Amino acid sequence: MEDSTLTKWNNFHDWYLDRLILGPNEEPRELILGLYLGNERVSVTFEGVTCFNLECLGLLNIVYSIKIIEAADKNYEVVSAVLNKGERLSTRKGAKVAFMYSSLGAELAIEFDSLRIDSA
Repeated sequence: MEDSTLTKWNNFHDWYLDRLILGPNEEPRELILGLYLGNERVSVTFEGVTCFNLECLGLLNIVYSIKIIEAADKNYEVVSAVLNKGERLSTRKGAKVAFMYSSLGAELAIEFDSLRIDSA
């Protein structure tokens, strides 16, 4: 479901990341990405976050793609290694893993339970 939802948005290719919201500091945690392309704006909400690692956040952050990474994917081990650099604040594991690849700036590995996308 989440993968097809991301595909409907072309995996946010060439969208700009300009907001990041975290919280609350208790279960279940959320991480929200604020993305825009031209006049269009969305919030990508990862629910039930158990671990994440954000690298290379800059003043300009252009998304190459956001993808759900399955254990059988060729990049799973690389994404897992990036995720393992993050701080785990829960003993449980999230149901899914995603990675935000960048054209420029931020890259994000995240372990979570569900995903929703809201247009602004």
